[in-house]
Amino acid sequence: MTFCGYKFSLCLLLISAWGLVQLLVMGLFFYGEAPAFLEDLPLEDHYDSRENFVTDVNKGFKNNAFNCFIAACLYIVTLGVSGWQFYLNQKTTYQV
Repeated sequence: MTFCGYKFSLCLLLISAWGLVQLLVMGLFFYGEAPAFLEDLPLEDHYDSRENFVTDVNKGFKNNAFNCFIAACLYIVTLGVSGWQFYLNQKTTYQV
């Protein structure tokens, strides 16, 4: 039962594979608290103490890492469905 065509399933397969790799790498960088991603954290404008700032930064990094890993899991589902559709479309192409 195919519900998307050969080219569309191939496109989704490639986008899902790239998205999976990108989100896993970003999740690892967030989990490792890479300073390059500090601007992507939801922080307040002003903090009263240094401890509150460090606590919010650590929570933000872990939260963003968790979100990236959840999105990577969703890309795994998309990769599986598009790979299944690509396989079914390839199988029907060779039948005469």
